Amino acid sequence: MMLRRSLPITIAVILFLGATPVQAYEAHVEEVINTPTVTCKKAFIADATLDTWNRVLDNPCLMGGLWEIYEFKPAYRVTRTGTDIHVSDPSGITGDIRQVGQSDHARTFYGTGSFDHWAVPSFFTASGVVIFEYNTDRENLSGEVTIFMRGDNGISCFVMNIFSGILTRRINNRIESQLENIKIIIQDIVNDPHKIRKALTGQLLTDFDTVFPEAETTPVEEQGL
Repeated sequence: MMLRRSLPITIAVILFLGATPVQAYEAHVEEVINTPTVTCKKAFIADATLDTWNRVLDNPCLMGGLWEIYEFKPAYRVTRTGTDIHVSDPSGITGDIRQVGQSDHARTFYGTGSFDHWAVPSFFTASGVVIFEYNTDRENLSGEVTIFMRGDNGISCFVMNIFSGILTRRINNRIESQLENIKIIIQDIVNDPHKIRKALTGQLLTDFDTVFPEAETTPVEEQGL
């Protein structure tokens, strides 16, 4: 049971991340990158402009709200807590993430994760850094996501090392699934933003209109031009 729960340490930061490798980070972030317990890499392609992609990565609370509206699984709950973003899901995984770096073609978020589940010891915790580096051509955006995970104590590191193969495969599968869901949201932002607005209310609608103003997302033919 504990092994099945070890993957989501990174899930708390997986939806919205990226980085620039030459950038200097805080010491605890550098520690995760330089001495990880588990490292995963995966290439990706997205049908999005650089500007849209960066807005998506820069607004995890908004994307978390849209994830919930679309009823994607797992059913993450994303809330803002000061300068951090708190993420939880029904299995008892909890984590806090924050952006620690950015450039035109990269973003970096750092996160810490723990468990609130009867089958997982409370001392099993870890930290994670997920790095998205990407470029655009005439047709799409492509890049690579690198995930660093480091156990916060000896027992966590020991278990993660023993089962690193299983952990890596599950992380890769989760990344692929989540990126596909994010692409669906992006397609609607670009091609059918009114569909999204009709499903939103309150602060979530305000946030969406702030990040993706209606004048920018309305097709030219609908503007009467």
